[in-house]
Amino acid sequence: MEIALGLSVQDLLWSALVVLVASFIRGYSGFGFSAVLMAGLALRLPAAEIVPLSIALEVIASTLQARGIYTHINWRPLVVLLLAGIIGTPVGVYLLGALPDEPMRIAVQIFILITSVFLVFTKERSFRRSLILYALVGLVAGVINGATALSGLVLALFFTFTGEKAAVMRATMIAYFFVTDLWTGGLLYASGHFDIQTVTRIMAAIPLLGFGVWIGSNRFTSANPKSFRIYVLWLLLALSSIGLIGVIFG
Repeated sequence: MEIALGLSVQDLLWSALVVLVASFIRGYSGFGFSAVLMAGLALRLPAAEIVPLSIALEVIASTLQARGIYTHINWRPLVVLLLAGIIGTPVGVYLLGALPDEPMRIAVQIFILITSVFLVFTKERSFRRSLILYALVGLVAGVINGATALSGLVLALFFTFTGEKAAVMRATMIAYFFVTDLWTGGLLYASGHFDIQTVTRIMAAIPLLGFGVWIGSNRFTSANPKSFRIYVLWLLLALSSIGLIGVIFG
């Protein structure tokens, strides 16, 4: 097992814990899996190995969460986000192979950290959301997804800023990630980022992923929707801070 996964016993136990925590967060909030995985596994693995693993597990997580979210999806903005994201993803995949990953990850984490701090200390507000705005956000999220697998943080930040309802925000993000991660996974496969070791790691992580997503989803069902926004903002703050620390001192 150690040889097949390319991990020592200590690294294997640590990775299992990271996957379980990331899966619970994904089950509850609909995002955050890749951010936790990147922050936790970056201490043991290079980003080029984490991104394809993360993308594949995101697709599986979205499949597990598909039941019960259909009626809550905001379809029109979702289509615009998806079309723009599909256009932006190849750019991100190219950047993943062409540029050092650390500067890109640092830039994304700093932006999310600063914006989240601002939103934590401001009142919730809604504003008019045009399709052009959704297209711009989708394009940026697509680029970030292909390069760093951190588009969930950007999308969650955007939905929180718009004051979207908790169930709608969560369902729309899950649907978005399913399609864009399938697209990203295909591009990564075509670029040679999936090998036997990566596939073995994916298969080994599936039981933990399923268990964590199940627990997190049950927690969301029983949670107070009014507390969801502040939970998301503090989660974004924590994830971006941990991500920055991991990149800078890792």
